[in-house]
Amino acid sequence: MMCMSMSSLSNRVFGATKAALVCRRAVAAVEFALLAPVLALVMVGIFDFGYYLNQSNDLDKSLRVGAMLAARSSLPLSGSVETTIDNLVKTGTTDGSGNYIVPGWSNGSASLSVTTTTYSSGGTDFEVIKLAASVPYEAYFSGFLQSYGFNTITMSAAHEQAFVGD
Repeated sequence: MMCMSMSSLSNRVFGATKAALVCRRAVAAVEFALLAPVLALVMVGIFDFGYYLNQSNDLDKSLRVGAMLAARSSLPLSGSVETTIDNLVKTGTTDGSGNYIVPGWSNGSASLSVTTTTYSSGGTDFEVIKLAASVPYEAYFSGFLQSYGFNTITMSAAHEQAFVGD
């Protein structure tokens, strides 16, 4: 049996430790393990922000279509025309049979208003129809936003259209 001296053992341990510290093979894996959670949080935030922009754009487009329908209807707007406008803005169909264009319309706090205002210019009166909506944003990753204190985000949009008649 071979006996190892104490100095030889300490030299081997010191040499192995020094070799492990000099070796850079696993550095990339360790760096990735440390940065992966931060990268995931940033990616989720960017994805949710894009989802917000998409819903906001859809809301704006649906208000524009509703205002164009209202501008081509007879004034004052009848109850059935206002219902058709409401259905068109919320579902994209005149009878309201489609799915909501913006998921927040299903929330009871969502609102849509249709108003008509008369403007005068050079002795001529002009009717302008305005649709305004306030819709809660329903996040794709709702738990993510709530964990950072964003419990309720409301999208607000409006569109005005000059009355052109039927």
